[in-house]
Formats: sequence, structure tokens, C-alpha cells
Amino acid sequence: MNSTKNAFIRSHPGASAFLVLGVMAVNSPAISDDILQHPWTFEPGARLNLFYDDNVRLSVDDPEASLGGLAVIYGSLAKRTEKSNLELRATVDSRYYDGSSELNTTDGALDLVYGYRMSRVRFGLGSRFRYDSTLTSEDEADTTGLVQANKRRSSIEVTPSLGYDLSERARVDAIYTFQDVSYEDAENILLSNFQNSRLGLNTEYDLSERSHLLGQMSYEKYESEEVSESSDSYGIQAGIRFQLSERTMLSALGGARFAEIRSNGTGQSGTEDESSSGPLLQVDLDRRYERGGSLRVSVERSLLPSGRGSLLDTTRATVSVSSPITERLTSSLTARGVRNRNPGGEVNVNNRDYLFLSPALRWKLSESSWLDLSYQYRWQDRDVVNGIADSNAVYFGYGYDWGRK
Repeated sequence: MNSTKNAFIRSHPGASAFLVLGVMAVNSPAISDDILQHPWTFEPGARLNLFYDDNVRLSVDDPEASLGGLAVIYGSLAKRTEKSNLELRATVDSRYYDGSSELNTTDGALDLVYGYRMSRVRFGLGSRFRYDSTLTSEDEADTTGLVQANKRRSSIEVTPSLGYDLSERARVDAIYTFQDVSYEDAENILLSNFQNSRLGLNTEYDLSERSHLLGQMSYEKYESEEVSESSDSYGIQAGIRFQLSERTMLSALGGARFAEIRSNGTGQSGTEDESSSGPLLQVDLDRRYERGGSLRVSVERSLLPSGRGSLLDTTRATVSVSSPITERLTSSLTARGVRNRNPGGEVNVNNRDYLFLSPALRWKLSESSWLDLSYQYRWQDRDVVNGIADSNAVYFGYGYDWGRK
């Protein structure tokens, strides 16, 4: 497996500047005193699931069914004050497939989130390290969908940010994100190690207490050395966030993106240098109900980095609904649709449509424990593959969260 490229600070001076700001924020006396004067809280938890999936590899031909088990252990260490918040979260989950031991996998994630606010300035620093399998990462990433093989993936993501209140009504935020992804035996599974850097500038202006103007500008650089492909993309969006009622919020952003794609002709795009343009879209609707239920609808179109050796023009739609039936019983529904296309418009293995649907029931045993029953349906259609792959899975599980007292 190729080692993770931690030399990004040397090759990305912009990242160095933001990271230095984050280190200065953490080490300044005012911030240190604010953190040290408050106690830590530790909230561990665990989940155990039994499941049956009739197509664990999401294959078109010869679907493979399996019984299995999933165990998840997690813990959150946090310290929150009036000015700052610091949280460290670790998760380990292990999957077992009966009769398909080559699919067994143990994944882990470590997340760090820090934020500090002064009178007009805001500092932020987020980081995530994940060591997982393509069986889960390529399905959850909403990009490649290549989940037929169990290969290890290492992912590092660092996101420093700096915000400033220009006035009581106007705010501006600069956010930098660096991502490095490496795969085991990448050349044998049609995936490529990649690095992606994104610099964004967000603005917000309050028209009233309920309506706010939004603006975004971004620059993104993608590099995949294995297939000698890279790209630079630029985006600009404008929109509004509006509070429709006390419990309902709607935000909408729209704009355009422009990309310059460079390739030696051996990359996944199959083409040499080219220019591409297309729309950007981001719409979110959030609603909370009096009885404790919630509704969230999200639609987004953007360029996403992927292990296919290129950015992908991706459209995503997500619906999440939660509704209490009784004091102890809650129902929920999660639906997600993904459409991937090449930025240049050519048709190849990158083009796919994906659908995920999961209704679920949760029975609360106590304030800190519960039982879950859910059904999961996955559907995938690739332009260059004959046939459609789908799977049906049933999950039954128990969860306990020591932090819910």
C-alpha cells in the first residue's frame, strides 16, 4: 500500500498558513485559559447488529448472500465553554460475514473538532483520519460505488477556517480543506490514490431577522499521480437562507463551475487536456416538528473528488424523516440518490446512478439504550455495464450510549 502523502505542507504553502493560524489559536493564552478552566466530558457508546444481505458485493451477476454481524464502539471526549469547543471522537467498527471471510473488515476513525470565537473573529480546525475498507468507503462516499473487493483505504482530511464579522449584519469566512486518500493494491481494483485541496470564501449578509443573502467562491485542485491526471476548478454561487417559520429553514445557492482537466490520455477520463463547465446547486430544507420529529431535504450538484482518477460531476439528493409514534417508538426514513458523470461529458465507467432507501424503527428501552430494526435497499446502474445491481438487507440491533443519562 502506498503511504499517505504527509508532505502536503511543503507542496501546499496555503495549507501551511491556515494550519499555523490554527496552532496559534490553540496555543494563545486566552484560548488556553478558557479551555483549562472547564471540565472534560466523556461519552462512550456501543452498537451491536445482526444482518442479512442478499447481495453483499452489489454485483450484477451471481449475487452473494450472507448473514453477518456488526459491532461498533465509539467515544467522545469534549470540552465546551462560552467561547470555545473542543471535541475528540474515536470510532471502531467490525463487520463479520458468514461464509465470506474475505469480506470481514475492521474500520476505524478519529475526528478532532476545535472552535474558538472572540468578539469578531472565529477560528476553526477540523481533522479526520479514517482507516477503512472499500466495501464501506466507496459506497458511503457517493462517488465510485466500487464495493466488490475488500481493500484497505487510508484517508486524511484537515480543514482549518477563519471567520470575521465585518459588521452586525455582514460576515465572511475562509475555509481550506486538504484531503489525501490512499488505497491498498490500487492498480488491481480500478482505483487511484489522490490528493484534493479546496479553498473557499463564504459571505453572508442579514437582510432581516429571517432572511440572509449568501455568497460562495471556491478554488479546487485535484491530483492523481497513478493515472497522471489533475484538474483545477473554480466555482461561484449566490443564494439566500430564509426562515419560513419558527421551525422551518430553507437555504438555496446556485451558480456555475469551470474546470481545466489535464491528462496524458491514460487516466480514467480517457481524454487529454480539456475544459469543462457546468452548474453548481445546493438546496437545504430543515423542519422540526412539535412532537419531536424532523424533516431534512437536501439537493446538491458539484464536483467531488474520487478514486477514479478524476473529479466527478455529482448530483445528490437526500431525504431524512424522523417521527415519534409513541413515547418509546420512533420511525424514520432515509433516502439518497446519486448521479455521477464525467465533467467533460464523455461516457465511461464513471457514469452511474445509485439509490439507497432505508425505513427503520427504534424502540427506546431507557434513556440510554434502544433496539433498532431497519430495512436497506441499494440499487445501482452503470452506463457501461449490462444489467442493474440491487440488494436487500435487514438489520436488527441494540445500542447503548453512556452519555445519555
